Amino acid sequence: RGDVLQIEVAREAGEIALAVSGKKGSEPYTGNDLKPGVFTVTVSETDDYLIRITGKNATGKVAVKRI
Repeated sequence: RGDVLQIEVAREAGEIALAVSGKKGSEPYTGNDLKPGVFTVTVSETDDYLIRITGKNATGKVAVKRI
């Protein structure tokens, strides 16, 4: 609860999608066709979270860090 995730997207080509979802059903973040940059997501509930990154013809990187 209250954790902040810093997400850095360095997309060079294609599409990248990201979803952060909890086992209890919460979805703090869902995004499609992410643009390059850095943003944060705050998790409001205590839970175990799954971070799913998907891509379509994508090159680059996605880094997720708890800050």
